[in-house]
Amino acid sequence: MQNMAPNSMVENMQQWFIQQDDLWLFRFGVEDYAVARQAAASCETFLVDDEDEHTDNSLLSCYNCMYRRWQPDSFHCHKSRVNNRKR
Repeated sequence: MQNMAPNSMVENMQQWFIQQDDLWLFRFGVEDYAVARQAAASCETFLVDDEDEHTDNSLLSCYNCMYRRWQPDSFHCHKSRVNNRKR
């Protein structure tokens, strides 16, 4: 995927996530595999997690991302924290 301008990256994230400070909460819970795969396919920073952490049979899924941190009903995406450290 091409590098996106900051505003277009936010617009892209808002399709699937709700912004909470510098984190993003996945809008679709813990079992919407099709949407989690679409979101991962559009993500320029997706990084597959260790195999023992996978919950989706498809590798390219936000549910299998190293930046995903589980919450009771969904997960937070921590990629913005990682991106901010790189600057």
